[in-house]
Amino acid sequence: MTRQSRKPRGDWERRGIISLGLIFVGLSFVACDESLGQRARMGGACPPGEICSEQTPRGLVFFGARTFNDAEANERLATALGGTQTMFLRYPEPPYDPFVAGFKAMLVDSRAAAIESSGAASVVLRGVSEGQSLLRLLEPGTNKLLDRYAIKVAPVARVALLPRELREEDADVVRWKVLAGNPALLGVLLFDPNDHQLVDEGLEVRAHAAEVSRHAWDLFQVTVVISGERVLLTMRAGDRSFVSNVEVASSVDAIALRSPAAPEEGRPIEIKRGAPGTQLCFRAASNSTTVVGATWEFRPSETVSIERPEPPSGEELLNTPLWTTPGCVTLSGREVGPATLGVTASSHFEMFKLLVVE
Repeated sequence: MTRQSRKPRGDWERRGIISLGLIFVGLSFVACDESLGQRARMGGACPPGEICSEQTPRGLVFFGARTFNDAEANERLATALGGTQTMFLRYPEPPYDPFVAGFKAMLVDSRAAAIESSGAASVVLRGVSEGQSLLRLLEPGTNKLLDRYAIKVAPVARVALLPRELREEDADVVRWKVLAGNPALLGVLLFDPNDHQLVDEGLEVRAHAAEVSRHAWDLFQVTVVISGERVLLTMRAGDRSFVSNVEVASSVDAIALRSPAAPEEGRPIEIKRGAPGTQLCFRAASNSTTVVGATWEFRPSETVSIERPEPPSGEELLNTPLWTTPGCVTLSGREVGPATLGVTASSHFEMFKLLVVE
């Protein structure tokens, strides 16, 4: 596995929701100033040398592709050389409505990037050569500036695979295997030579001895269909191809508490009585290596309730908020005292001692 350049953000957004989800993204971008057009950064003022439109008195917000590890919330992501990225256009204040008044898109320097297509409130860019350019949006008929936005293009130097359920781990440190016969969601991280994350919405992943389906531009469901120690994934990103060996586990032979920190040996796991409950996250393992893609079942004793439905697996993951991570469960004790929690990970069962406290 290769190194991930930054820690992903916590699971605070639901993936794939356009309306409400993008409002939160807009709030985040305004706070970090990464998605504001130049007029929006200047409070609506007109950049020198431009004649500006009155249709966008406060400028526009430009945001690109979402990533499974929320990298776009921390920095402006460049488009991969040979790849594509969609820029969505929105007003810079609540409720962050899409800009659908019409525009003409052009690039100041077309050597770095090309405009592949335009939608009602979006522009698709393709990386042509390494460098930078300025995306200008003009009012149709008058060519007055609506807003403009600096874009970057960089080559893909390397890729890294990281399971969705381990998205808060460092890809350089964590070792993992996929469970044969079970679907596992794997995220693909693209990096430039300076270790900055990139976007290519045309990313392709193929595999021998495994079924692959796309869940998002950078998130793929991989199901290993035959037994073996590893499976080969081929990824086409930008204008390059990469190969990665993914280790395969035939079964789960252990379950351990991942968070909070496991108590001393022999001591029970403490959970709180009543709301809001205590979240426990477990990891499945095979020969001491973390296994991803396991199906989970939690059965607490009578004095403990599960606060949320059991974490889903397989196809249900598409409609599941990211904060409902496989292997995690939120428990609430009804009575103070000892209790138990039975945990099953793909046919492997273990019993954990609990202690309900005030």
